[in-house]
Amino acid sequence: MAKGAGKPGRRRGSKWQQGHRPLNPGLTMPGGVEGGTVRRRDGEYHVRRITASGATKEYICPGCRLPIPPGTPHVVAWRADFILGDEHAAAERRHWHPHCWRIG
Repeated sequence: MAKGAGKPGRRRGSKWQQGHRPLNPGLTMPGGVEGGTVRRRDGEYHVRRITASGATKEYICPGCRLPIPPGTPHVVAWRADFILGDEHAAAERRHWHPHCWRIG
């Protein structure tokens, strides 16, 4: 039998001709971080991922206290259950390295 063939004389179709497979959300960003709301030990957070092209300023990661240079993809998170409301929570948002957010 030919390599990859199910039946003699038949060839598999090109992967470009196969149907669409949905993207695994865990591949979107290391740690599976996406936009949305995430529940953690200390509460609920709104989380957004920032692409390299969207990262225009330097921030200090609260997890490791190291800088996040401009042009570095990272995570922005703020409390979803902040007692003073969403406006105050958004003002308190923090920029994290993806790894620091994942282990934090």
